[in-house]
Amino acid sequence: MSLLAVVMALSMQVFFQSRESSDQLRRHADEITRTLHAGERWRDDVRSATAPLHVRVTHNQAWLTIPRGTNLTVYTVFKSGVWRQEHASAAWTPVHAVVKSSRMEPDARAHVTAWRWEVELPSKDSKQTKPLFTFLAVVPRTNAP
Repeated sequence: MSLLAVVMALSMQVFFQSRESSDQLRRHADEITRTLHAGERWRDDVRSATAPLHVRVTHNQAWLTIPRGTNLTVYTVFKSGVWRQEHASAAWTPVHAVVKSSRMEPDARAHVTAWRWEVELPSKDSKQTKPLFTFLAVVPRTNAP
């Protein structure tokens, strides 16, 4: 009877550890999915630019301005999240709620004007590979500086 109790206790411990690992894997997969969707949205915005993009820095905060027709779409990092404003009178919406770092900058190429967005997600384990994503988008040729 005691042997059965030991086996049951060990099997329960293994079950709960695997369940926790499964939940953690699902959370990581959800974060990756959200990041990929945010990157594709950013790429769509850059590709639909109707004039050159600009980065301006005020009070240690960077703002990426993307002219789109008569509107300006703006991206910024605020309180460890990336935010987007569709146009001047629109509300700010979160693109990604929690990021460790985010950098949007021009990426010099020989024959095209490209922009790069590097976004790093927070990592709880220092032994893990850093969750770093890089998105590239080419500005339409007619809008290159």
